Amino acid sequence: MHWENGTSRPDGNTQTSLRVDQVVSLGILVLETIIGTFVNGLMVTVNLISLVTHRKLGSCDSILLCLGISRFTFMWLVLAMYFISFLVPNLTDLGTNMQYAWLFFNGLCLWIATWLSIFYCVRIVNIQINIFTLFKTHFDQLVPFLILLSIALSASCSNSTAYSSINQTFNMSRFDNHQNSTPFNAMGNNFATFLTLSVAGSIPPFLLFCVSAGLVVHSLLRHMKKMKEQEKTGFREPSLVAHYRAVKMMAAFFIFFSLYMIAFNLYGSGIIKNVSLNCISAFLIGAYPSIHSILLVIGNRKLKNAFLQILKKGNCSQKEVIETISD
Repeated sequence: MHWENGTSRPDGNTQTSLRVDQVVSLGILVLETIIGTFVNGLMVTVNLISLVTHRKLGSCDSILLCLGISRFTFMWLVLAMYFISFLVPNLTDLGTNMQYAWLFFNGLCLWIATWLSIFYCVRIVNIQINIFTLFKTHFDQLVPFLILLSIALSASCSNSTAYSSINQTFNMSRFDNHQNSTPFNAMGNNFATFLTLSVAGSIPPFLLFCVSAGLVVHSLLRHMKKMKEQEKTGFREPSLVAHYRAVKMMAAFFIFFSLYMIAFNLYGSGIIKNVSLNCISAFLIGAYPSIHSILLVIGNRKLKNAFLQILKKGNCSQKEVIETISD
């Protein structure tokens, strides 16, 4: 047996060897996965405790709970894909199933993050349109349905039927490149088809996100205009706090997701040959579900307080350990 990322020895055994950029990429993703595990785990744990204690969750907390679960799973899945593609690239059947799983959780994370941005939108924006008013009034009741809808839509773009349909309709086999061995195209399926399904599953929620972000920015500008007319200045007005918090969360989501998609497309296609750019791409791929979640925790009062309590207890425990060692 000859592995794509290894060399065959005279005794017939295979010795796996990794390039420098692959080792660094794995190191970066391992670190980001550890961070993402803690942050997304915090989001899940705090909201689960709240659910058990109060027997209910608000719409925002419900969305954050589902987002934490999906991103937690997604990060470990991406890390597993990297390890398998680098160390055991010939596991075609397992690789194909992991590609479908990646497509599912990638779409699910994006849909749930989009519902979070829409939550900010319906809480802040006031538009005298019947459909918007109806949606805003019943948004809390619609959250469970929206989560189930996200699961269904993500599943529709992450199965063998969708893969075969895209591949046959557009003859994606002509784009196949067997020489690349990146984590997203070395595991059995044609990368062009894989990328097409990824984009198809990402565009609808991303467009919804852009619409909701645009409405919030429009509402913010309108409030600022009113304030100028009333000769009120400054960014710390109470009426604008929610607007600026929402805009910052949406801007962060837009930046991280855009960089993530660019890095994924370039890295997965095998176009990037530079070692440094490969490492940067790996960082951006892992930053979307990990570092963005840190910003969500900082922007949420309940999650931020829970995080500060953990840090406080950690500092107290550290002091006790130091005092014990000193004694």
